[in-house]
Amino acid sequence: MNLDLLKQQYTSCRKCPKLCQSRSQVVFGNGNPHTKILFIGEAPGVNEDKQGIPFCGASGQILQQLLQTINLTRENIFITNTILCRPENNRNPEQEEVNNCRERLDQLIQIMRPKVIVTIGNFATERILKKKGITQLRGKIHPTVINNQEISVIPIIHPANYLYNGRNPEMFKQMTSDFQLINSVIQEQKKQKNLAEF
Repeated sequence: MNLDLLKQQYTSCRKCPKLCQSRSQVVFGNGNPHTKILFIGEAPGVNEDKQGIPFCGASGQILQQLLQTINLTRENIFITNTILCRPENNRNPEQEEVNNCRERLDQLIQIMRPKVIVTIGNFATERILKKKGITQLRGKIHPTVINNQEISVIPIIHPANYLYNGRNPEMFKQMTSDFQLINSVIQEQKKQKNLAEF
């Protein structure tokens, strides 16, 4: 199995009746298929649903700014979501929807074998770490074993929170510091030659 096959398999997924009604397409993910750095968000929003690309709206612009602070671009990472279809009115994903998309995300991680996973917001963090409370979990590296492989998981606050909070400068400072942490893990992995494909 490779990423293209996995994408094909889920392009016409019908597991979630409500999501099939609210989406216009399945937003699989995009970026560098060979990277060892995987970002996981929550669910596609309106722009993502239209364009078929995760984080291409206002939150995506913030994410790009944050990536630039550590000299990365979207071409250096791969980005997907906990669920691949837009929930109506951008509501939170339901547990059953997260479960229905579980196998796909597990397969993606198995194919990519990332060394670093950045979980964006509560839903992705809970899905990967099985823990709640992004404010307590952010700013730390959580070594996690997935598919018999140790992965550094780094939870970050969702850029949408920053936007909802009126672009609070304190929050942006926090987010920038989380990206410095991501960078330190990447540099460490590079030293160990785990990120040769970069």
